[in-house]
Amino acid sequence: MEIKLGYGVDSILFGHTEQQVIALLGNPDKTFFTDEENKRLQFNELLVELSFEIENDHRLSWIEVHNKNVTILGHQLIGKSMPEVLSILRMELDTEPTIDDYGSFVSVTFEKEWLELQFSFNKLTNINFGVLYGENEEPKWPAT
Repeated sequence: MEIKLGYGVDSILFGHTEQQVIALLGNPDKTFFTDEENKRLQFNELLVELSFEIENDHRLSWIEVHNKNVTILGHQLIGKSMPEVLSILRMELDTEPTIDDYGSFVSVTFEKEWLELQFSFNKLTNINFGVLYGENEEPKWPAT
């Protein structure tokens, strides 16, 4: 699996509808709604959770990946230490992240790329990323 910031993961692209995702991946193992009433689909084998957001016409807008085999910018990062991951991404993205310590986990956000990394016990556990937005606050859906 390969994460493409601003686009999606493999053939799953931001802007896809729930029906398009199911046509590509099959039925999800779990479906639920967030407090904001956004629909989430979980795919256990892929270790991926997809969010379809109300504010974006129920289109795929956020992806959470827990799969250790996923690559981002050519690197497999899940399971690596926080210093190692941050060193790689600071170099690749040429930007400084925001770091928030929530006690049981640390969240590292690269705002321009709409990328969030979560660390537990100093190891990267998951990579979360979303559709990018233009100056008018409209989603920049990838061309399909």
